[in-house]
Amino acid sequence: VVEEARLLADEVGALRRRAETPTLVPSPRFVPIRAHVRLLRDLALDWSLGHHLLLLGVQGVGKNLVTDKFLNLLNAEREYVQLHRDTTVSSLTSSPRLEAGCITWEDAPLVRAARLGRVLVVDEADKAPLEVVCVLKALAEDGELMLADGRRLVRAHRHMARHHHHHHHHEVDAVARGADSGQHEILVSEHFRLVVL
Repeated sequence: VVEEARLLADEVGALRRRAETPTLVPSPRFVPIRAHVRLLRDLALDWSLGHHLLLLGVQGVGKNLVTDKFLNLLNAEREYVQLHRDTTVSSLTSSPRLEAGCITWEDAPLVRAARLGRVLVVDEADKAPLEVVCVLKALAEDGELMLADGRRLVRAHRHMARHHHHHHHHEVDAVARGADSGQHEILVSEHFRLVVL
């Protein structure tokens, strides 16, 4: 097991990220057992190919622990959302916050992860309503999602292709940096990944 764990560390080394907010990188208590180390190596292979990850298994087998250890090895920042039967598409994308006696809305973990290139861990996905699962599937496959407030998550390369013929290059550069172009598009980072449990 020790040798397999050493191999894993070597393989994951090339995939490590530079965390902007180190406190978002999980640091679980992890005792390497053979099955978990093998799973981590499989995850590293899928990750290196650019895939989102789906971990299936009954409750209590260690999906969260393995995911946290994997993100720790990658030095990847984690956003987390736990789904349930009352989860809505709008609750996936924005969340209320009480500020000076007023309710304001802020980006939920999904939007922050997509925009900032973090990993969104989606826990209890099997408990979510079908429309929520469909939205997550569409985001994973297409890299686009219309938000309840009218903004749209969009992959950078699609955004650039769509606007290349309509705007001068300086305007496109401003949009890529997040300046308001009237399009209300949020660019999805190339580093954004979903891990669905």
